[in-house]
Amino acid sequence: MFLHYTVMIKKIWHIIFVLFICICVVTPSMAADCQSKKKALKLERDLKKKRKMLAMLIVECPDDAMVNYKYALSLERFRKYDKALSYYQKAVSLNPKMGKAYIGVGDVYMYQGGLDEAIDAYRRAVQLMPDDRRSASRLGRLEVKRKALDGGVVSVGELVKVMDHRGKISSNMPLLLTGPVLQYKIAFVKDSSQLLPTGIRQLAAIGQAMQNDALKFVRFEIATYADSSYGSSKAAVELSKSRAQMIKDQLVSNFMINPSRIDVLWYGDSQPLDFGNYTGASSLNNRVEFKRLLE
Repeated sequence: MFLHYTVMIKKIWHIIFVLFICICVVTPSMAADCQSKKKALKLERDLKKKRKMLAMLIVECPDDAMVNYKYALSLERFRKYDKALSYYQKAVSLNPKMGKAYIGVGDVYMYQGGLDEAIDAYRRAVQLMPDDRRSASRLGRLEVKRKALDGGVVSVGELVKVMDHRGKISSNMPLLLTGPVLQYKIAFVKDSSQLLPTGIRQLAAIGQAMQNDALKFVRFEIATYADSSYGSSKAAVELSKSRAQMIKDQLVSNFMINPSRIDVLWYGDSQPLDFGNYTGASSLNNRVEFKRLLE
């Protein structure tokens, strides 16, 4: 009995030893194989072949940060944003210092309308890659858009930064995070088109920005929205109409803006927005949208 037990122990230790040797030998071999396949992927110029190679590589090397990043990038290009985000996030978890993976995270959140998440990702990217102008520029514009949504006073320079950007305005998301557009919580006296002191400063900066050399020939669309607290849809429409017309009148009379540069629209409470998890979303249906009209 004792002899049998001793033999079993020896066999178990033998198996453990063999497994240990396998791990020590196979793991470096697998790593080397991943490295060689990544080099082959880099050298491949045919896009179809490259996509096939990458699809195989993510299966064979699932814990390689660079492979996860490249696979996420390929998914993003085909607008498979949810799946791309999961691989960007895995790349970040495997290599927390991979700045370009954080850029990918920020890009996907921005395209999906996730303002706070995009800002957090771009901030991390800028910390890791301070010389990357693209991520710094996107971060800067998103921070201005966040400030406008929060009802802060956006400066002339900040307005020019957003409105001088020629990117396409994405209209398939609640928060318009791409392109020359601001969703602004302008400070009005409750239930009126009269501006509070903060609103006066907000509108003054807009007028001055429209006089800026970078924007002085640009046309804008100004659209006003209201929430459902005004008793009826008709009352909400009338309020948003009076606010839109007041804003245009103020810009024309106080800042000498050519009226032909301003188109105004008013929607009342007909286009309520679902802002998801955005902090401070409850009052954003009382908003003014400033869009650059690209010609």
